[in-house]
Amino acid sequence: MPRPTIGVLFSPVMVLVLACGAGSRQEGGEPASTASSEDLSWAAPNPDAPGPGDLAPALAIEETLNGPADADADWEALKGKATVLEFWATWCAPCVDAIPHLNELENDLSGEDIRFVSVTDEEAATVTPFLESIPISGLVALDLDRSVFQDYGVLSIPTTFLVDKEGVVQAVTRAHDLTREDLLDLIAGRRPDVPELADVGGLFEVDEEEGEAVFQVLVRPTTKAESGMMRNPREVRLLSFEPDSMLSVAYDVEPGRLVMEAELPDQKFDVVVNTGGRPDLLEPTMQQAVSAALGVEARWEERVIDAYVVVTKGEPKLKSLPDSAGRGSRVSPDSLAATDLDGLAGRLAYLLETPTLNETGIAGAYQILLKYDSPEPESVFQAIEETLGLAVVKEKRPVEMLVVRNHIAGE
Repeated sequence: MPRPTIGVLFSPVMVLVLACGAGSRQEGGEPASTASSEDLSWAAPNPDAPGPGDLAPALAIEETLNGPADADADWEALKGKATVLEFWATWCAPCVDAIPHLNELENDLSGEDIRFVSVTDEEAATVTPFLESIPISGLVALDLDRSVFQDYGVLSIPTTFLVDKEGVVQAVTRAHDLTREDLLDLIAGRRPDVPELADVGGLFEVDEEEGEAVFQVLVRPTTKAESGMMRNPREVRLLSFEPDSMLSVAYDVEPGRLVMEAELPDQKFDVVVNTGGRPDLLEPTMQQAVSAALGVEARWEERVIDAYVVVTKGEPKLKSLPDSAGRGSRVSPDSLAATDLDGLAGRLAYLLETPTLNETGIAGAYQILLKYDSPEPESVFQAIEETLGLAVVKEKRPVEMLVVRNHIAGE
């Protein structure tokens, strides 16, 4: 059985103060957008990124959704209103979790001089079907060339900028920390007393000699409170990761497929792997570095285990997507979206932390949008049956598992 292709930037591991890496990525075997499924780069850090007291950079937005046909997301159009500027993506679980809170704040402040603008670098073909499942009350702005992400120095999402009526940044924070009183202060021209977002770039800095490393491998114990992950085609940096999470990232392990037969250190680590211009070396170097540092060996082995299996049950209720539609998937505690049945199985594996296989035999692209009362199997399976006409059963299956054992010297 071939090993499944699983994207490494999954939300349970990559959380950075409830944050996700900013940029296009791949998850569940599907590209997150039609742009490039191999582009895992983050928005380039801007040393002049605005902070409290700075004038907010221009909003060079290519397209807007969810507002009047003539709505613009630029400071001329927003003049005279305070603005909550939220950087987000459909695939980012913490971003999705913040949407109901932002919607509630906008509803509470509907009569005030404030506007909510949510900026993503994804295309309309990806964002529009997402909004059908999880609406966003404010204006949705598409930063297709990612210039706004770069101008604002956004290194992780969700990130929230609070901009006053004069176009001055008053705070950089996370949406879930905002209160109605904070935004009333912003409207009144007062600086809200909100937690400031940490300098994400600084968290990942490593002491280096002058000049950029052409090849670098570093694994060190850490006591940092913050944890997170940065990745682009030439470099991976993990901050304050548990050993099992290091292995999950290094070997692209789907939840439920890691078999631990080794004793791991009771310690968190920082990891830096930079292969310069050799992206083909990134994965094997990362695997060797993590395994060597932890004193373990990791091998893929087929084992017969209890797995969830997606199967047909009567006539499926699937709505086809046009070829031009974007591809992607996401999952949160109360909803799931995918664009094919393999993507559905992949998201179920992350949600239920159990290997999940697609045995429907159904190919093609479909609009898969599920809502459920809780992330418990019974609730999710009921939603799948009622919405898609499919069933999920638990059965023994041979599954490729990553087995981790202590390294024995001399072998």
